[in-house]
Amino acid sequence: MKTPAALALLSSSLLTFSSPNSVAASSDDFNDQHCQAPQSWQSFKSITMPDGNDFNSSSNCEFHAWSWQMFMWLMQEDPHNSGQPRFLGFETPYDLLGVENRESLLPRMAKSSDAKALDEYLQAGTEGLLVDRQGKPVYYSQYLNPEFVDFVSEHDLTNYKSVQKIDPSLSFDINVAEFKASWKIVDATTANSGQYFVTRQPVYKLVNKGGQIVVDITQQSNEYLALVGFHIAGVVKGHPEMIWATFEHKDNAPNVCSKPQNSYDDPCPVVQNIDPNQIVSERDWTFYSANTKYKECNLNYSVSGRLTLDEKSQTLSPSTQVCRRYAWGNDATQATFKAPTNIRVVQQLNHSVDDLLASKDFALPQDRQWLKNYFEVSAIWFAQANALKPGQTLATNVDDKGQQLLIGGLHLSNATIETFTQTQSTMDNCFRCHNSSQRFPPNGSHKLSPLKPTNLNISHAFMNMYFWDQEMKQYVKENLAKKGEK
Repeated sequence: MKTPAALALLSSSLLTFSSPNSVAASSDDFNDQHCQAPQSWQSFKSITMPDGNDFNSSSNCEFHAWSWQMFMWLMQEDPHNSGQPRFLGFETPYDLLGVENRESLLPRMAKSSDAKALDEYLQAGTEGLLVDRQGKPVYYSQYLNPEFVDFVSEHDLTNYKSVQKIDPSLSFDINVAEFKASWKIVDATTANSGQYFVTRQPVYKLVNKGGQIVVDITQQSNEYLALVGFHIAGVVKGHPEMIWATFEHKDNAPNVCSKPQNSYDDPCPVVQNIDPNQIVSERDWTFYSANTKYKECNLNYSVSGRLTLDEKSQTLSPSTQVCRRYAWGNDATQATFKAPTNIRVVQQLNHSVDDLLASKDFALPQDRQWLKNYFEVSAIWFAQANALKPGQTLATNVDDKGQQLLIGGLHLSNATIETFTQTQSTMDNCFRCHNSSQRFPPNGSHKLSPLKPTNLNISHAFMNMYFWDQEMKQYVKENLAKKGEK
C-alpha cells in the first residue's frame, strides 16, 4: 500500500528517536525506508519459525518481519494433523493444568482426542461480548508453543505454590510464545468460499442466567468457525517483554480515516479529531454495517444492559458496529515515537507480503489461498533492550526516567479481540494490560492469593494458570470436605 501524501508530509517534519540502549542493527534485509519481505522467504513451505536468538536489529522493520514470519509459519500445515494450521496442534493453558474449561475448572478425569468446546466468549479487560452482523457471538481460544510448555514444566509453573517462590526477575526464555485467536461462526457456504481459514469445532451455547449472558457447559454445538483475528506474542533476544503483534482478516472492519474507507486498500491518513457523526464507511464489512456513524462504533452493549439473547436461535441483539479507531496502531500526535515511520513500515511490509503470496515462485498451496486475506495491523515492543523488570505498570509510553520505553503501535488494538478498549487510555495497547505489576484474584475472590510482581506476569496465560490452579485445588478440597474425606 502506498503511503498517503498527507502522511509523508507529516513524517518529514517529525522528530526521530534514538535510544542508547537499543539493540544494534545488523541486517540490510530489514530497512525502515524500504521494508520488504526478505529473499530468505523463498517459498511458503520453506518458511521456518523465526529464531529469536538471531534477532539483532533495532529497526522497526525487523520486528514486523518477525511477526509476519511467525504468522506464516503458524499457518503452515501441522505435520501431525493433516490440513490444519500448526498452531491448532499446540497445547492450551487448560491442557497444562488438566482442566476442562475455565467456566467450571473441574479436573479432567482423562485425556481425550476429541476437540474441546470453545468457552471463551468475553473480551479480556472489558467483559465485552462482540456480536457480528448475523447476531452471532465471537469466540476466543489460546495456544502455547512447545517452548512455552517446556519453560512451564522446567519451573513447575502449573503449581501456584512454586510460582510464589520464583525469582521475580525470572524472564521467559527466548522463543517462548503464546497466541490468541478470534473466531466467527459462519455458514457452510462461507466456510467453503476459501476466503477464511475455517475449522469445524464445538462451542458451548449461551444462556440467560441470573440477569447475565453466560456459556452453558452442558450444551454445545458443532460450528464452522472462521479465523478473524490473531494475536502473537513472543520473546526474542533483548526483548523479554515479548513482541506483541496482531493480525486480522482484511474484511473485518474499516479504519477511521479523514474520509470513508471502502476497501482495505484505500489510503487512510491518520486522523486526530473525529466528528462523531462522520460515516466511517459506505459499504458493509463483516462487523460493520454501511453508513454507520463513528459515534455508533465499538459500543459495549453487554455492560450497558442492552444486549439480549434468544436462546433458541442462539442470536444476540444488537450487533456490534466495529471500526478500527487507530489505523496501523498509531495516531498523528505521536511525533516523538516515530509513528509515521512505523506506519510506513507496516504498510510497506504488508504490501510486499501481498505480492509475495501472489507470486508463483512462493508457491502458496491451493488450500492456503485464504492467507492472502489477512494482514498485520501492527506490533509493539520496548524501545530499550532488556528493560523489563518486576513491578512495571506500563501505564505510560516512557520509563520512570522519562525515556521512551514503548515503541511501534502505541494505540495497537485488534478490532475483534480488543473492540471495546480502543479509546480507553488505560487499555489502549497491549502493554497496558500485559505488564509485570502485582495481580489480584479475579472477581475479587478473597480465597485466592495475589500474584506478586514478576517479569512473567507479562503473560496472561501464566497469570491465569496461577489463579486457575488455586481455584481448581480449592474446588477439590471443598468437595472432599463435603464428603467427609481428607
